[in-house]
Formats: sequence, structure tokens, C-alpha cells
Amino acid sequence: MKIKLIYPKWKKLPGQTTFNLPPHGPVVFAATLPEYVDVTFTDENVEEINFDEECDLVAISMMLSTQVKRGWAIADEYRGRGKQVMFGGISTMLHAEDTMLHADSVFLGESEGRMETVLEDWRNGNLKKIYNYMAQQPPIEDVGPAQIGRAHV
Repeated sequence: MKIKLIYPKWKKLPGQTTFNLPPHGPVVFAATLPEYVDVTFTDENVEEINFDEECDLVAISMMLSTQVKRGWAIADEYRGRGKQVMFGGISTMLHAEDTMLHADSVFLGESEGRMETVLEDWRNGNLKKIYNYMAQQPPIEDVGPAQIGRAHV
């Protein structure tokens, strides 16, 4: 299975410092994926999205409210091409109802220990519109290091 993980660009403020460190949210998400998942990652602040890249599922991580409209536009493009799109991240949680209009699924909460269930639902053609774990913190022993050694960045 191949997941395309995207961190949408946002308009920088005048004089805002440019930084190109991997964003924490998508890195943590990628670390929670099972070993059988091949992840490619695009930080749109650093490189353009290749909408023609083959993938099974698109995951969009929105950490900042300034990313929301761009994230929706990305999702609409992929869905127009027949791809299923899942959103996660802090701004997804803050804008969940509106984001659901542009998504096949939204994930709310922490992904540790939960992605196998989501991917099984996807494989079975039963991806839920919402996975809400906001009131359920994962066990601390499920939280591992944030690394994406398998991802192609």
C-alpha cells in the first residue's frame, strides 16, 4: 500500500523567517504507520505536489489554520482524480465540519496505535467518514520516536 502524505503550503507573512525543517505532525503520523505502508511525503512549502504520482490513499496534514483552504483545494484535486483523501492534524480538528466536505475521511486525535484499524477499513472499502479519538489518548507505550526512515522525502 502506498500513501501520499502532504503538508500544504501557506502564505508567509511579510518578513517571516523561512525554515525548511520537516514539520512535526506529518513526521509523527508517518512513524505510526505499519511497516507494510510505503509513504511518500511532500512539504509543499519546499516542493511542488506531483498530482500524477501513483498512490492508494492521500493523507493531508494541516497543522496551521492558514493551511486549511489550500488543503481543501489539494483534496478536491485528488478526489477529482478518483483518489480517496484523509485529513488529520490540529487544524483538521479545529475545522472538522468544513473539512469533511472535502474529505473521504477525517482523523481526529492521536494516530498512535490506531492506523492499522483505519487502513483495514480502507482495504475493506469501509473507510469511515470520521475517526474521532479526541477523548481517548493512546497508551504512552504506543508513542514511539518521530522518524520517517521509510518515507521518501
